[in-house]
Amino acid sequence: MPDRIKVYVDTDHAGCAVTRKSTGGFVAKFGSHPVKHGCNLQSTTALSSGESEFYGLVKGASVGLGMQALICDWDVKNADSKPIQVELASDSSAARGHVKRRGLGKMRHIQTRFLWIQERVGEGHIKISAVPGARNVSDILTKAVSGPLLRQHLKTLGFEFPEANIGHKALRR
Repeated sequence: MPDRIKVYVDTDHAGCAVTRKSTGGFVAKFGSHPVKHGCNLQSTTALSSGESEFYGLVKGASVGLGMQALICDWDVKNADSKPIQVELASDSSAARGHVKRRGLGKMRHIQTRFLWIQERVGEGHIKISAVPGARNVSDILTKAVSGPLLRQHLKTLGFEFPEANIGHKALRR
């Protein structure tokens, strides 16, 4: 039995050329299985990449906590009979640092409605971890990536695409 829900998050700061809003993406895994994913244009215009990544962590936290509540309602526990934990993985050190402290700090333009995540992280309800950008599977939901990187991330998520056999009769028709 998996012991955690791991949510990978990533954003593409100011990726929309018209509104300059950021695109956020997440992939939630329960053990080795991806169980939920999504991407959307963020509702708030971020003034920095750290801010947009922070908003991405907030979205990932809400998804992870929602999944945790559902699993808890099903009375599913890990091998130690403890509740399933939520872990957020991000490649942004600025966003990770911001959710680990309390208050606005130097990022005074962040809307206070998003600061609940700092309390949840501080109380140990959510764990924050670093993931290198090249290994962040949610990267494929926020920006165009190369074919090899796309295949690598999809394979990590459990998807496999065998190469087509060009010599096969059915493909020649």
